[in-house]
Amino acid sequence: MVNRVLGILVMSAVATTASAGDSLNQYILERAASCWTTPTAMRGISFSADVHVSFTREGHVSAIEVVDVEPQTETFKGLANDFAEALKRCSPYVTEGMNEMNLTLSWPL
Repeated sequence: MVNRVLGILVMSAVATTASAGDSLNQYILERAASCWTTPTAMRGISFSADVHVSFTREGHVSAIEVVDVEPQTETFKGLANDFAEALKRCSPYVTEGMNEMNLTLSWPL
């Protein structure tokens, strides 16, 4: 079994509406990162993923769609899907009334 470590992530996010601040996006991404373990072998690589997330009124994740991943390989698509699962695991979030968001994850370790 591959040893797993908590990923240290540098992330940025853009909300689907102008009313959401960067701090809300950063909060959601950082909280999801705390639930995301990444394989040790992935240290030192870079990738990005755009994820569309829908939330319930209570802040639980109701749907996630990985929209884009760079580079376009199965390995990075798998990492993006792992991150999407971490978003689910760490919910509920305080979404300040937002029910949908586009998050952009950038990962250089």
